[in-house]
Amino acid sequence: MKLLPLFIFWCLWFLNFSTRTILSPILPLIEDNLSLSHGEAGGLFTSLSMGYSISLLLTGRFASIWGYKRIVAAGFMGIGLVFVALQWIETYLAFHAFFFLLGLATGTYLPTMLPIITETYDYKNWGKAIGIHDSAASLSLFTIPIIIAFSLEFLSWKKILLILGIVSLLLLIYFWKVSVEPKPETSPQGTRYIDFFKRKAIYIMALLWILSSASSLGVYSILPLYLVKERGIDYYLANTLLGISRAGGIVVPILIGFLLDRYGYRRMLMLSLLTTGLSTISLSIASNLSMILVTLTLQAILSLAFFPIGLAAVSKLTSISERSMALGLIISIGVMFGMGGSPFLLGVIADHSSFKIGILGLGVLTTLSSLSVRFLGEI
Repeated sequence: MKLLPLFIFWCLWFLNFSTRTILSPILPLIEDNLSLSHGEAGGLFTSLSMGYSISLLLTGRFASIWGYKRIVAAGFMGIGLVFVALQWIETYLAFHAFFFLLGLATGTYLPTMLPIITETYDYKNWGKAIGIHDSAASLSLFTIPIIIAFSLEFLSWKKILLILGIVSLLLLIYFWKVSVEPKPETSPQGTRYIDFFKRKAIYIMALLWILSSASSLGVYSILPLYLVKERGIDYYLANTLLGISRAGGIVVPILIGFLLDRYGYRRMLMLSLLTTGLSTISLSIASNLSMILVTLTLQAILSLAFFPIGLAAVSKLTSISERSMALGLIISIGVMFGMGGSPFLLGVIADHSSFKIGILGLGVLTTLSSLSVRFLGEI
């Protein structure tokens, strides 16, 4: 396996993913500064997910026309410009616009990078390459809350985001040198989004992506609010716990990549969904600080297992000519209703009842979804 391209791809995914994970630790600060309810604060992630989903769909449809490498570069340039503009944003409506534009910029990455990765590496190494690449997201979930808790002692959160945007722009130079442009297969009739809705596997993968996104990033997005506002934990301690709990997740995608190549897609999909659901239920019923830390750690580790499996499964279910479109469609649905809709829904449930009830219900649904894997057919 070529290590230098994979390292650059890993760094790009870390930076792209961090533009979203960094928003969760600062959400309580935004909520207090703008005097928002939990539902209003969670609703900002809905705007983020709307932009992300639109970008996924457009990128998936036109990647082969516009160029995979060009779209990756355009997305990171967009991130830099958005973070510069953020320095002057002060109103709730402006924050919705910021989250939406950030979603547009970050959503260009996965539909274009996955074809680049699968073009760069042999099929027998897809699980390993995708798993190692996806470990960047796990490291982001682990390190960003701790970095934010430390950096806020010296910098404003807006300046931290500005630095992240500048680094993202600089890394593009190295990406352009080591990456290759995929040459998609051509289809006589072409591929349309409507064609995917005739496939049962697309519906199943979209459902699984919704619940997995909600259990992972959806829960992650509201955890600072849940820990600080509902469980009464100190803000800095809550973000430290959030970061520590993500430490074990760093090795999960890498391990999953090797297990996937060995044990197969169906078995690993079912196991990942079952353990994610059960750990989410456990998080909701944790009764004291020690149990909260234990269940946070388990839920963080297990909820990350689905994504490298899901990416590899979609890659196997599609040809390279339709891979970007399939990824764009499935991930956009998962992001819109999972990552975007769940923080808002969990926030509304918390306003009328508690975060605990919402997290419990999500865990039950995710556990039950493991049964649907049997209907995917041959993968």
